[in-house]
Amino acid sequence: MAVSKIWNVNSRLDKVINYGSNEKKTTNPDYDPLKTVLGYGDNPDKTEKQLYSTGINCDAEFAYQQFMTVKMQYGKTDGILGYHGYMSFKPGEVTPELAHKIGIEAAKRIWGKRFQVVVDTHLNTECLHNHFIINSVSFVDGKRCRETSWFKNKMVFDEVCKEYGISVIDKPNRTVDRSYINQKEQAGMPTRYNLAKEALDVAIENSKSIKELEYNLKKLGYSCNFNVNHKYWTVTPKGYDRPIRTYRLGEKYSKENILNAVLENNRPVKYKPFVQGQVQYKLSTRGTRLRKVKGLCGLYFYYLYKLGYLPKNKPRNNSRVHYLLREDLMKLDKLSNEARLLEQYGINTVEELFSYKSKAEKEIETLTESRKQLRNKSKRKNCSNLNEVKEEISEIGKRLKELRKEILLIDDIAERSNEIEEKLEQAEIDEQKKLQKEEKYRE
Repeated sequence: MAVSKIWNVNSRLDKVINYGSNEKKTTNPDYDPLKTVLGYGDNPDKTEKQLYSTGINCDAEFAYQQFMTVKMQYGKTDGILGYHGYMSFKPGEVTPELAHKIGIEAAKRIWGKRFQVVVDTHLNTECLHNHFIINSVSFVDGKRCRETSWFKNKMVFDEVCKEYGISVIDKPNRTVDRSYINQKEQAGMPTRYNLAKEALDVAIENSKSIKELEYNLKKLGYSCNFNVNHKYWTVTPKGYDRPIRTYRLGEKYSKENILNAVLENNRPVKYKPFVQGQVQYKLSTRGTRLRKVKGLCGLYFYYLYKLGYLPKNKPRNNSRVHYLLREDLMKLDKLSNEARLLEQYGINTVEELFSYKSKAEKEIETLTESRKQLRNKSKRKNCSNLNEVKEEISEIGKRLKELRKEILLIDDIAERSNEIEEKLEQAEIDEQKKLQKEEKYRE
């Protein structure tokens, strides 16, 4: 069955053309140059066209230069430089000649009247496949290429394949390949998709209307489009431009199911009677002990505890982390390095932090000057202890690397500490509200 796809080329058009025309991929593996010299076969196409690379409205060998000439002629050398598409066939269904012939025919029908195209057939994999590199500017009128719709192009590809008796996929899957994201989710790593799920769960649980749902998501740092007249609802995480359609997060997050969940919150809640005689004791935990430790060091260790990083021998459960803190699950390594730095040098205040930074910067200046002198010494002809000098230079280089890393961590601590404090305060307020709510339920 034939599979096709097309995407933009925004840089290094020459690299894309060279990739498509790679002789190791487009040369017939059965080609024998000796047989060609001896006049092998009667078909001139079979003996002369052993490299499956063809230019339409251009010479495949000089395609990049000819593409750029057209662009310069019409003053359109910026923006999208070209388009790169492919068309793959089922293993054993086509010969190299037929695959290349189908590719040329399809390219001529879609782009052949106005654009330069290079068609390359790659034979280096089990599935024979064509690559199409299309100039984004027409050599006829200088207009930009608009024939890039995957759905429309696929119809032409399928039409050509059917004419040659090649099978096609009638109902293709147009969704994005999420294999990498799925692997991260299975490994328990946070992604923008599972963070969006958790944010939606929290917002839906605390909302009794769509307006309230939008407000709660905004507090969590998400913008959303929950227009009832739209077919799909979307959410956009903070720091991302591309929205996520909610139904892609799972059946639970489809437009209908979100509406039902919000309406369900308006129904009266049935409370179980409080069983008298039950006494609850609040024991001191590692978290409460860490919270009592003041200063930057205590703040960081308590934050790592709330993120589930501490204690290390305890299995982590990301679902129990407060929604405001979940974004920092992706920065655990950096946070732990910053906490170690604070503990190692006993830094508890901002003044101590910048005092150590100034000491580190002075040490960098001193070491840099020492390394410069040692390098000059090593270049002299009469240097008797060259190996010792080189070892000393290497040691200074290692120390400079450590100091520069520490300065980066210090800058991040100074910038991040206030934000951590605010997040923890808000998380504690939310937890207190939750406890008060549970207390009311008991009453």
